[in-house]
Amino acid sequence: MPDQEFETFHIDDAELRIPAASLNDRLRGRLRDGGYEHYECDHIRAYLRPGDRVLDLGSGAGLVAIVAARIVGPENVTTVEPNPEMHQALRRNLRQNAGTELRLIKGAVVGDGYAEKTVTLNLRSAFWSASVGGPPGKNPRLVEVPAKKLSRLIAARDATVLSMDIEGTEADLLAKPLPSQIRLVLIEMHPGLYGEPVRDALIANLEGQGFRNLGARRTEEVYAFGRGA
Repeated sequence: MPDQEFETFHIDDAELRIPAASLNDRLRGRLRDGGYEHYECDHIRAYLRPGDRVLDLGSGAGLVAIVAARIVGPENVTTVEPNPEMHQALRRNLRQNAGTELRLIKGAVVGDGYAEKTVTLNLRSAFWSASVGGPPGKNPRLVEVPAKKLSRLIAARDATVLSMDIEGTEADLLAKPLPSQIRLVLIEMHPGLYGEPVRDALIANLEGQGFRNLGARRTEEVYAFGRGA
């Protein structure tokens, strides 16, 4: 694609190059003022530690994965992104800012009960709103993307940390216990999509598995949960 079809932003010493067609005014403003994934990156810096292996679900432009790679090394970070319109820019952002060892998996994460090989992704006006399920809205753009089961991703990458910004799919994934090897979960909840009672039930479920609420930004619905020493 020609350069004029991309816009470049600088956050946390990272250079993010993003397709102009995948931006709207609100997202563009958050990228310009440094507010994009600000709390998620704060949690990464506060709670990630050397030796962790990170599985970043819903990478978007790649900022969380890049910040994580600086702490644990790019070889210990795997990012999963469903939006095919972001893959070229995301791969470039990861390589430019974190090196070639950071792995990108193309597809949408699903629960173990999902039986199909693909899942329908709803592409919206800005890349941070692409979602599996939910109302299609006006002029929907629906694409089929590979379905990636969470348990297989965790096992294949031997993950100890989950970072999740998956636009509501967490309501399904977090309803079931996570493997004991997961010690840290960093997540943006989306109660606007499934309601506050569901969000509260997800939090209670994590706490029932021994996770402790390490920090929450309720205005942004960004949480960190940790368990073990």
